[in-house]
Amino acid sequence: MYSPEEEVELRRRNYRSIREMIRLSYTVGFNLMDPSRCGQVLRIWTIILSLSSLASLYGHWQMFLRYIQDIPRIIETVSTALQFLTSIAKMWYYLFAHRQIYDLLRRARCHELLQKCELFGRMSDLPVIKPLRQQVESIMDRQWASTRRQLLIYLYCCICITSNYFINSFASNLYRYFTRPKGTYDIVLPLPSLYPAWKDKGLTFPYYHIQMYLETCSLYICGMCAISFDGVFIVLCLHGVGLMKSLNRMVELSTSELVPPERRVEYLRCCIYQYQRVAAFAAEINDCYRHITFSQFMLSLFGWGMALFQMSVGFGNNSSITMIRMTMYLVASGYQIVVYCYNGQRFTTASEQIGEAFYEVRWYGESREFRHLIRMMLMRTNRGFRLDVSWFMQMSLPTLMAMVRTSGQYFLLLQNVNQK
Repeated sequence: MYSPEEEVELRRRNYRSIREMIRLSYTVGFNLMDPSRCGQVLRIWTIILSLSSLASLYGHWQMFLRYIQDIPRIIETVSTALQFLTSIAKMWYYLFAHRQIYDLLRRARCHELLQKCELFGRMSDLPVIKPLRQQVESIMDRQWASTRRQLLIYLYCCICITSNYFINSFASNLYRYFTRPKGTYDIVLPLPSLYPAWKDKGLTFPYYHIQMYLETCSLYICGMCAISFDGVFIVLCLHGVGLMKSLNRMVELSTSELVPPERRVEYLRCCIYQYQRVAAFAAEINDCYRHITFSQFMLSLFGWGMALFQMSVGFGNNSSITMIRMTMYLVASGYQIVVYCYNGQRFTTASEQIGEAFYEVRWYGESREFRHLIRMMLMRTNRGFRLDVSWFMQMSLPTLMAMVRTSGQYFLLLQNVNQK
């Protein structure tokens, strides 16, 4: 479909659409452009980050034990601990599935499935191919533009919430250091945690610096690992949507006047071959993400309820910092699940339209073999593609609405427990 020069330009253009995600993936230990380059060094960095974050779990546990009777105080501790544990799980999954994720992303960036489509090779002499190629390129460009918009929104959300946690901690400690006598104040860490043995050390080296390092590692992977891992999902999912819409357009033109009647069976067979490739690609995306996203969905059920509870506490105490922080947390965490459910719904809807495209062609005026192929594809496309969350649910808008209702119930439960 593309000449060597066009393919190089395509790769460059698609790279620009996702360059922020690729660069951030280096900082959590993954090279999405070439996994063999600096692979061992990056793998070691991933292990260091994840082990440092796991070590900070001690501080969260001590905070939980110390203030177990103070529900509003431990809610944020529990929610942030669950968040970075989920990020650690994604990082370790990345270690074992790095090659598979890289291969899927590479195929998306170079439009490999469109390159292999027989329509643009064996049928290139037909007058329908030129307008079809223009329409396919337009469809794919729109999907990559949508990918970039979603990635940038996600990036800004994560940067805002992580910066708020870190800057608030750093600025508070500096202010107390210069305005209060030594030993009369408690240090503020990026994430709510407590290290009892070092509680009286203040900003003394190396106690304060070790605590800041551990909590900053946890905070960093919460944001950057989410952008890297979930960003790849956005790219693959929307690329799959583009492939399905392109396939629909190919099928719609199978009975066009620009396709000679004697070559329509061959044209339709090329569409069927492309459908098989798209189906295999969709299955790979589902297999890659279906189980690892389960922890994220379960976390969000509790996290949204906890964030709403913290917002209500901040509103009652006139704490603007808590209100702002929980609002940003809710936006970032909510957008994380919206990315999966909204794009999963688009994925499912696009797959359902494939069967409609086969049915809506003017098959009733075609040859017996053509009609037989149409009947076969109508049965084959009766079961569309979907993106699952383990074996329990589907990434779709109804799932998102169910999660919102469930998290609201957790919020009410927390309020009742706190009042008692």
